[in-house]
Amino acid sequence: MNDYNAPRYLAALLPVALLAACAHAPKKPAATPAPEPATVSAPAQASAAPAPVMQPAAPQRYTVKKGDTLWGISSMYLKDAWNWPDIWYANPSIKNPHLIYPGDVLILGYTQEGRPTLSVERNGQVVSEAPAAATLSSVVAANVAPTAAAPQAPVTMSNLPVAKLEPQIRYQALSDAVSTVPLEGLRPFLSKTRIISKSEMEDAGYLLQAEDSRPAMGADTQVYTRDLKPTEGTRYTIYHLGDKYVDPESGDTLGYEATYIGEATVKAWGDPQTAIITSTAQDARPGDRFLPQAGNGALDLSFPPHRPAKTVSGQIMAVLGGVAQIGQYDVVVLNRGSSTGVDPGTVLGIYRRGKKSDDNSVTLPTERSGTLMVFRSFDKASYAIVMQSSREIHLADVVANP
Repeated sequence: MNDYNAPRYLAALLPVALLAACAHAPKKPAATPAPEPATVSAPAQASAAPAPVMQPAAPQRYTVKKGDTLWGISSMYLKDAWNWPDIWYANPSIKNPHLIYPGDVLILGYTQEGRPTLSVERNGQVVSEAPAAATLSSVVAANVAPTAAAPQAPVTMSNLPVAKLEPQIRYQALSDAVSTVPLEGLRPFLSKTRIISKSEMEDAGYLLQAEDSRPAMGADTQVYTRDLKPTEGTRYTIYHLGDKYVDPESGDTLGYEATYIGEATVKAWGDPQTAIITSTAQDARPGDRFLPQAGNGALDLSFPPHRPAKTVSGQIMAVLGGVAQIGQYDVVVLNRGSSTGVDPGTVLGIYRRGKKSDDNSVTLPTERSGTLMVFRSFDKASYAIVMQSSREIHLADVVANP
């Protein structure tokens, strides 16, 4: 290559080199706009469902009082208390946003579309609103860190004790929260008495006899049992089997009423096993069933009233508490449970089937006679409390979507 052509080639290669350098050079990130403040969205189902009917005298602000129930508060705002989730401004970062406490202030508002919403003010702050997770650290930093312009304080040594201050979370005990329904009359059915399925009953161990053959056994009695399993652990709850619940529609056995008797601990394995009854609510007797303990036995009563998730049609198959007629706040047993989508808080209407007319010429219409709410659900049956009644309620009355 001739020397006089070198400058010409260098001039041609220079733009290419510059382009390559620009391609590999780090790019300055584009400026991003500051995130918008977090806002609370209405419940997803609220946009799909029609606006709930409000009570004409629904208060703009209401201070929750000791003794209030979620059902009672719901009825204060809504014509149908089970529409409560449709107006509650739920914060998705709170595990159960329906928990409210005495002293909380409920605030009635409306969305841009005119839908009613409720939020709660606690200690002067609306707790249904929270900063977005992405900006939470910056909010905390703004509250606890000095700004760049602030002058640095001189450091002085002292022998006084130093306490490190950090942001802390205020909390209240779940037991202080407003219950969904009145608890009077429900306590025997909340966590002790229950319905056990046919398979649970057949698989459960049982009390054979007391060591000294006494017919009734209390606390601190040594007893012999059979069919307990080491894989279940050593701690058991004792139940007395009562009524068998038979589905009035299919004739299937749905379960057995199991009355709480007490607690027991296995001392020695074998056949029979040796156990000690550690506590009793009433005397244990031969044949009582032993079910392994699970959890702490606490029952969550903070669920909100709500419509069934799907179509439900069942019957009242028993009434508890020894009452002759079914009325408000009585406890009934339904032939529908969690396997059919009935969970705690499910609200159902009570309907009396139309009978034949006096001259037997026509069937009279089915009439609504009340409203109940499920407070404890098992696989194929559930406990419910009658919340409202407009006429007499009977066994075999129909329960269905309100």
